[in-house]
Amino acid sequence: MTLTQDVKDTIQELIKAKKNFRIYPENNPVYARTINSIYSRMTTLLDSSGSLSLKIKQHDIFFEGETVYHSDEKEDNLALFFFKDGIRELTFNRGLPKNEMEDFLKILSVDFEREVLDDDIVTLMWEKDFQFIHYIVDDSILLEDETYEGRAIEEAKKASDNNEGILNAYKDAFGLEKKSVLNVIPLTDEDLGSIIREIENDPPDKSITMIHLLFEMLSYAEGMGEYKELTGFISSTLEFAINLGNLEAAVYTFKKIEHGSSEDIYNKAADVCLKELTNFINSEKFVRLLGEILDEGAEFNEELLYEFASLLDKRAILPFIHILGELRNAPARKAIISILSELGKKDIPSIAKGLHDRRWYVVRNIICILRQIGDTSAVEYLTRAVRHPDRRVKKEAIRTLGLMGTGSVLPVLKDCMSDTDELVRLATVRAIGLIGTPVSKKIILDRIADKNFRDKNYNEKREFYEVLAKWKDSDVIGLLIRALKRKTLFNRAKNTEIRAAAAHGLGLIGTEEVLETLLKLQNSKNKLLRENVQTAIKRITDEKNRS
Repeated sequence: MTLTQDVKDTIQELIKAKKNFRIYPENNPVYARTINSIYSRMTTLLDSSGSLSLKIKQHDIFFEGETVYHSDEKEDNLALFFFKDGIRELTFNRGLPKNEMEDFLKILSVDFEREVLDDDIVTLMWEKDFQFIHYIVDDSILLEDETYEGRAIEEAKKASDNNEGILNAYKDAFGLEKKSVLNVIPLTDEDLGSIIREIENDPPDKSITMIHLLFEMLSYAEGMGEYKELTGFISSTLEFAINLGNLEAAVYTFKKIEHGSSEDIYNKAADVCLKELTNFINSEKFVRLLGEILDEGAEFNEELLYEFASLLDKRAILPFIHILGELRNAPARKAIISILSELGKKDIPSIAKGLHDRRWYVVRNIICILRQIGDTSAVEYLTRAVRHPDRRVKKEAIRTLGLMGTGSVLPVLKDCMSDTDELVRLATVRAIGLIGTPVSKKIILDRIADKNFRDKNYNEKREFYEVLAKWKDSDVIGLLIRALKRKTLFNRAKNTEIRAAAAHGLGLIGTEEVLETLLKLQNSKNKLLRENVQTAIKRITDEKNRS
């Protein structure tokens, strides 16, 4: 059997596991058999190939350039499940532990259409902080308003209810008088050939040609009246061009204005009129025109959007933020986010004004844009966003602070550790770990030492020890070993959760010196402790064998 066929079979096994996880609870034997089956198949494949990297398209999954999955369906389409939330590549690596495979299957089985969830796949995967499952994501596609589709459907229904215009059109058509018959002279082959050549060589939109001629006329014009008239014609031509989806015309106009200014082609009176033309391209009117044609399905390549954004000035930022929350087309929102990510480099405070928008999804988009810009001056604004009432915004802001922030944001994140929402607390622990300073480590250690730590649920305990394991120094190893060995007479179940979480942390550290302690507990009667210990042992021994 070829490797490609193995991958195809593994994907089919994933689809089967996805269905079983939706049907059967965790204590059902079918649930356990499903995990064992897919984990066995996946580890066998990874042991032979080292890693499994899958490229994701809307209807297809590719492995090494070959299609290993295809579906045109909208329901239960595995490729579309990942693609719609921005995931473009998935990679599974050798050493994948069983619990990580189970967490991945749980995410895979989430029904985002029916269950009351406000997260997306990427957020759930990021929260799990997978060590052996990596993914590449088109980040901007995730940050969308969940109500767009519903609003669009409602508007379509309203439009279909109004049939008066259609009926009037029929009446008008039947009331027309017949025209007199025209005598048509047939075209020769030579005529047809000439027409075809003319169509092929002549672009349908001559906006740029028209703008070029108007600039030539401007160089010969005299007096403010002629300057205003010609720049007015250029403005009208631009408006016409953008309605046809011709963004190149705006880029061409910007460049002509810049060239004229640098070469002193025009006098001061003409420069005043050209400045008004620049104002128009940066205006809310022009931005709205661009938004409308994007919403209608116009598409531009990244290079053109980047060039256009680089020529705009900061006055266009707020108009773009305004339309960001109104667009219904996902590619349109992606295009606007690309423009703002480039344009925003010129004025971070103007971009940050979008954090005050009343729509949570716009605020989340702005956080994403600030992260893409990567300017650390944005951290000041992001620290305020963690107090947003919507947890989705909070989590995005906390995650971004972890990726962009320094030790200065730790007091803000420390406060977020006491949030009432568990998912916000988990995101905070990860963010503190990403900053990775000695103060970060102390904050984690202090929380673990707190007397209320044992009352947290297992997932939260595990997250603390997983983040702590990133330091991999002797005092952390000593603390985890002591936690693993600790036994109590009271609250045994809570203490066992701590021991299991500590075993998980030791496995992540991966040092051989802890193997002896782990081996003594590999046959523990407690299932949670036993599985975490065995996974830690396997991870350490696999790493040893690879080295």
